[in-house]
Amino acid sequence: MNPYARHRASAAYRSAAETVTPARAIVMLYDGAIKRLTDAKSAIEDKRVEDRYNAVMKAYDIVNGLHCHLDHEAGGEIAAMLDRYYNYILHRLTMINIADDASICDEVIAKLREMRTSWAYIATEAGTPPSNDRTDGNRETALSA
Repeated sequence: MNPYARHRASAAYRSAAETVTPARAIVMLYDGAIKRLTDAKSAIEDKRVEDRYNAVMKAYDIVNGLHCHLDHEAGGEIAAMLDRYYNYILHRLTMINIADDASICDEVIAKLREMRTSWAYIATEAGTPPSNDRTDGNRETALSA
């Protein structure tokens, strides 16, 4: 990335961090993970092993980031539930790369969409309606802002 593009991207990220609520940011992260898994499924179907691996790892990084930001003190039972959920999703993401199985992509996409719907509801309740209603879910208090 050239320096000018890097500067513009950095400015855009700073602006988004100042204007996007934590719940809306989580919805956007779920959107990114779902997109990467859709790309991984397409790569599996086209026998593009490296593209599948890269897409799954991008989704893994997103989900792992959400997992690492759980606030177990503030989130209580919800954080514990999310911890189990994210561990399961991360395990299934690993299995996509091991088994090269598009059906696992479908399973994980469905689970992420369901959780995304919940987060989208939370974001709407917080006064920031999401642009798409794909799927999400979990309490904002379970994550550190």
